[in-house]
Amino acid sequence: MKTSNGLTVDDVMETLNCTRSYVYKLVRNGELEAIDGTMPVRVDVDSLIFKIKKLYPWIVSTCRSTLHYELKQMEHNYSH
Repeated sequence: MKTSNGLTVDDVMETLNCTRSYVYKLVRNGELEAIDGTMPVRVDVDSLIFKIKKLYPWIVSTCRSTLHYELKQMEHNYSH
């Protein structure tokens, strides 16, 4: 069971530069994992990194640890 608080839909929108409806579509299609029991919906950081890796493999291969760090920081800021 994951213990993260996840990212807000607004965070995901900003990160992917997309619309709110597209984020919800990705969650419905299983391309992003929503954290169970969170309302409003929060997205698992690792699933977002996986999605970014699929979209931009050349970026993630060179800066995965920085991307992971930045998203975890964003998640941490909202949990306090």
